[in-house]
Amino acid sequence: MIKRVLPILFAAAVPLLFLFSLPIFSQTVQYVQAQTNDILVDKQLQRADPVVRVGETLTFTIRIENQSAFTVTTLPLSDTFNTAVLGFATAIPAPDTVNTATGRLDWADLTTFFGDLPPGQVITVVTAFIAEHPATAIVNRAEVHDAQWEDGDLSGGGDADDSGEAIGGSLPLEKRIMDGITPTAGLPLTFTIAITNDGAITTTAFALTENYDPTIIQFSSAVPPPDFVDEMTGILTWTDVTSSLGDLPAFGTLSVTVVFTALTSTTDSINQASISGAVDWYDNDLAGGADDVPITIINQPAPTATPGPTNTPQPGAPAPTSTPIPTATATATAVPAAAFPETGIPPTGITPLTAVLALIAAALPGVLWLWRQRRRLPE
Repeated sequence: MIKRVLPILFAAAVPLLFLFSLPIFSQTVQYVQAQTNDILVDKQLQRADPVVRVGETLTFTIRIENQSAFTVTTLPLSDTFNTAVLGFATAIPAPDTVNTATGRLDWADLTTFFGDLPPGQVITVVTAFIAEHPATAIVNRAEVHDAQWEDGDLSGGGDADDSGEAIGGSLPLEKRIMDGITPTAGLPLTFTIAITNDGAITTTAFALTENYDPTIIQFSSAVPPPDFVDEMTGILTWTDVTSSLGDLPAFGTLSVTVVFTALTSTTDSINQASISGAVDWYDNDLAGGADDVPITIINQPAPTATPGPTNTPQPGAPAPTSTPIPTATATATAVPAAAFPETGIPPTGITPLTAVLALIAAALPGVLWLWRQRRRLPE
């Protein structure tokens, strides 16, 4: 009977023994995990594009989670950053010490700001930096150290964010002939040079050089005027454009105007402007741009005669006709000598009055003779 019962009891006791042993194993596993990763630190750059421009602000979040089975009562934090790339701006909460020489921020105990950190709870520290210099990577590491609970030490965690690149600014340049101007020999030729700051920080200095062919065009004036003019080789130099036009703000644009006189016609001439020696507020060297403009200069058109005004006939009026102007022609006419009086002036012709007077004069002697003869006759 006993032999039959023992196998049955053994078969029932094995599962019960395994079931009651689970808490022991689970406590052992939890205890080992707490010793290896009591506090989780996760640091991330808060922007979608990891590439930043010099002058832009980078914001990091440091997520700290208590993964132990104990309440954290002391929680120091250190945050190191690459001083060759970043400059500290601000943090929440504010660090207790900031060492800009070594690039380290220290919080002596975050529980003084957030309170004690129970198991499973999370706190977040926010830090902000300014990208001051270009580099291939942004190195920034946060680390919890010397964390404690009521009865002892806890192992801290750390995380580094090196996903990112700080790029320097540049000054692209665009040069063009002013709208509406056709390069013509003997006439002014105006260029505009637009310089743009594509960086996120102010440009404090840059030089501008203008190269031209002095056999094709002659320098006349510029705004602002260049510091040096070499008319033999055709070089205009502005040693620092910002000294005349002021600093160039982030993403801003300024313009320089240059006026030449076209000397002769040509189909092959190059006029180039270029930037050099550009620096920003942090003394970073900026890449300078350049642009050239091919020029075709034409001769001035020959003057043409302006046609005189034409008479336009009004509606209903007859069109004017061209009437030839008569010309005087001298004609020699022979006059008989007997027709000339003693004065030698030819007669001008007989009028009716002249004919009557001549008739009276011719009849007057006869009338007087008859009148006298009548008086002699006896009555």
